[in-house]
Amino acid sequence: MKSRERFSTRIWIKGSALLMALTLALGSCNELKNLDPLEGVTYKLNYKPANSQIQGLVVDAKTGQSLSIPIQVAILGQDANRVVTFDGKAQTAYSSPKGDLFIGLKGDVPTPQAPARLRLVVDAAGYIPSATELRLTKSLNDPFLIRLVKETDPPQEVSVKKDQLRLSTNATLSANKEIVVASASTPTTLLFSSGTGMKDEKGNPVTGTVAATVAAYAPGSASIPAGLTTPVSSNESGSATTNVSLNIAGYTSVNLTSSTGQSVTSFTNPILIKMGISPEFQNRTAARRIQVGDLLGVYRRNEKSGIWSFVQDVKVEAQGSGLGVSFPVTHFTDYAVAQAQPTSSTCQAVWTIQGLAAGYAYRYELVQDGRIKASGTSTDQTLNLGEASQGPAELLLYSSSGSLLGKSSVQNLCGNHTLSVSAPQGTVNINFTVRGACENGKNIEVYPTVLVRYGKSGADPTTFVGTTFENGQGTLVGLEANTPYEARVDYEGTWTEQFTTGTGAESRSLTYVLKSHTEACKQ
Repeated sequence: MKSRERFSTRIWIKGSALLMALTLALGSCNELKNLDPLEGVTYKLNYKPANSQIQGLVVDAKTGQSLSIPIQVAILGQDANRVVTFDGKAQTAYSSPKGDLFIGLKGDVPTPQAPARLRLVVDAAGYIPSATELRLTKSLNDPFLIRLVKETDPPQEVSVKKDQLRLSTNATLSANKEIVVASASTPTTLLFSSGTGMKDEKGNPVTGTVAATVAAYAPGSASIPAGLTTPVSSNESGSATTNVSLNIAGYTSVNLTSSTGQSVTSFTNPILIKMGISPEFQNRTAARRIQVGDLLGVYRRNEKSGIWSFVQDVKVEAQGSGLGVSFPVTHFTDYAVAQAQPTSSTCQAVWTIQGLAAGYAYRYELVQDGRIKASGTSTDQTLNLGEASQGPAELLLYSSSGSLLGKSSVQNLCGNHTLSVSAPQGTVNINFTVRGACENGKNIEVYPTVLVRYGKSGADPTTFVGTTFENGQGTLVGLEANTPYEARVDYEGTWTEQFTTGTGAESRSLTYVLKSHTEACKQ
């Protein structure tokens, strides 16, 4: 009898058809009792869980590294009911094992005229919670970045003070208590009065020793969760929202936790917050530096819902040798002191980028009021930053190697602008393939629609640019020749490919491991 020749086969199958294809393959081979129809067969699967998607990273604000600990995720906003995870499951509150996030969107693909809006709130043990507003306008949206401040190791622009409050047997403070956060730009003081009782979010009294963590942010900190514009509500339910541009003078985050894990959210007596303000702060309305008697607004951000709400107006006063404001609060969360400028939904900030090849990935920063109001990475030659407020601003573009490509200064952020840059010379393109292999050993190769970040080896990961590959195939455009680079894919961890470019186009690949619970690996 002739011996049968063994062979390896690769079959391309769309995601939802994989199980049916396997079933048919098995059924057609029933007569071949002595032949395993799956032996030596590799199934190649193109995987895209939703028609529209966006990916992002939750990073340490100081190091720029993606968090390698579990994070708690809440997805809210008008389109939250359309969200699916990488596994295709509808889920808006969950724990992610690492700092990489995938958000798919069911239904119609959003457009700039009909964007999908989401609010993402994230938290992790030992970090101060943060949030971001997401605006999806196409099938494959530019990635987002959320910076979490580590309580024990904050970035330079954030000062953190830890202290304790000891409650008496009747669950109140037996003496006045002062907590001072030293900060070069916005020193912050909390004043607790004797006899103050504390309650958790359910209204239960808090007893024993309470640990306090108070953070004061410099107004220009990239970790402040306020973007180019911020929806602000007149109440904490999120109704009657107005889109505003917040020119932040000071920002503080307060967290009080009992020894039993109760989170303090309210008090029987008001707590006085005194916040210093830099004398260099610009009063946009008066077109001059801030002065005693000027009005600023106090805004509260609910750390669980991510909703901003207006609290009250306060007058700038003399504090010591500087300036500041004082205001009482009965609830603890994040507070900002700012000047707000309402925006119109018809006011768009759009730049046409000229001089870059198609697919060239760049990093952008939009600076207004001395703060980076918007930042990210894109390959679009028309960069639409969405709703904006009037006033001067500057857009800066950076290459994958971190070099400044060009900048554009405008007197009015609203409207259409053009930024012409000189394309770098002598660059090379790298054709790249990303594939996923199943952790459970199944003979399935997954070629996902995935975000690939890349930059010079050893550089701060937050400075990397990004491009989205469809079906695992794409090109890294415009890299410097003879230069070491790192390409990375984030999926429950970071998977990297280190390589050095030559002087011409070449091909590279990156393989990462899909967890067994991934839908594609369950087939």
